[in-house]
Amino acid sequence: MTKIGLLRVVLQVAVFAVVMFAFAAPASAIPAFARKYSLRCTACHEQWPVLNDFGRNFRDNGYQLRLGRDDTVTADPGYWPVAVRVTPTYVYTRATNQATDQGNATIGSGGVADASIDLLMAGVLTPNISFLVVPTGFASDGNVHLESYWAYFSRLINNSDWFNVRFGQFEIDLPASAHRNLELTDRYLLYSYHPSVRHTLPGEAGFVPGAPQGGNYSAYDMGENQRGLEIVGHDAASLTRYTLTVFSAHDSIGSANAFSAPSFYGHFQKYFRFKDGPVSQAEIGAWGAIANYPTSFRTAQGQPIPGSGGNLQASSRYGMEANVWFGPLVAPLHLDLVYGHGMDKKNLFMGEADRDGTFSGGFLEAIWVPAVDLLQWSVFGRYEMIRNQNQPLISAPSNYGDQNQWTVGVIYTIAYSIRDAVALHAEVSSNKAKGVGYAGLYQRTDNIMFGVDFVY
Repeated sequence: MTKIGLLRVVLQVAVFAVVMFAFAAPASAIPAFARKYSLRCTACHEQWPVLNDFGRNFRDNGYQLRLGRDDTVTADPGYWPVAVRVTPTYVYTRATNQATDQGNATIGSGGVADASIDLLMAGVLTPNISFLVVPTGFASDGNVHLESYWAYFSRLINNSDWFNVRFGQFEIDLPASAHRNLELTDRYLLYSYHPSVRHTLPGEAGFVPGAPQGGNYSAYDMGENQRGLEIVGHDAASLTRYTLTVFSAHDSIGSANAFSAPSFYGHFQKYFRFKDGPVSQAEIGAWGAIANYPTSFRTAQGQPIPGSGGNLQASSRYGMEANVWFGPLVAPLHLDLVYGHGMDKKNLFMGEADRDGTFSGGFLEAIWVPAVDLLQWSVFGRYEMIRNQNQPLISAPSNYGDQNQWTVGVIYTIAYSIRDAVALHAEVSSNKAKGVGYAGLYQRTDNIMFGVDFVY
């Protein structure tokens, strides 16, 4: 059998598996809350870990129902605000037009992935003061780090929901959560993409092995947790809400400011509910981020000194969003459309750019929860694109780095209760990036994944 034929068989098997059964979602669901309030996971989750209206309001209220059962002092003595999540998976990845010492190659490989564990610790410390701490890792490399750690102060002014404060390291209030998404084999391109300076590639005339291939001081990824302070405001049901965030730019060497590498994010959302017709709810929103990175540093033995940076330059993102829910909110077809524009300032490209790099992008995401079998099935998909507008180098092809990406999958929740949840999950994804492969060819990366996700 040829390689093409073998790949076709593998893809057919994968698609069949996507239709027939499943694998696991990144479980940011926290069964400790279900145990505390005697609620099933579906009370807060459209399909765990994606939040529904009730779950979003519960989070905005600082993990409080405000029905007299929030205080840990009065909680059941058996309640312990800790959950454990692990996701064993099989992953097969194939990439075309890879540069090797032997020339152009297509390389594919699969196996059971090295799993890690999340310890999800969250709850109410005292009325209107809540917390979240998530140590993650514990894999074969021995690394353990804190993915999240924050305290949340609710109703700080006149007992109003319009002014709450989160302090620590947390996920900023994105138009679609990068930590509560269903897809596991890819990431949101719009959140992490940066234009790049194109140099001569392997297989092209003039390529010099080991020569620098361009860089960017900015490592900003909207989907990564940020360290800072967030102000949150919302109405009683979280149908109108806003967030304003000040944070230190992710993976920055740091600047000589009282707030190192000061960066800013804002988000506004308005939800509308309908009693009649096929649409049960709709939402519109606007968001924007300015992440500032230093481009000059003091050095010691030629290495930048952390916290000494200056000449801050912006990596910015802004855009709009729209969500529509068809059918009952308990078991909807949920469509999420997000569009954004990004820019990296010229000086971020380490002196190699002719101008600012700009791009536009977005995604359409769909989640369908059939109203059968106790809401145990969920079908999902996402299509994304990135289109460059101004390349940092004027001489670079206008479509260099453009990307198209799609993902489809299905989840079958075997069981969920007030104590735990376990789900099977299957997923297929593909990314096609222009001009980044061998000799300037496009590069396509395909992923097939199966697994089980459980949280207790």
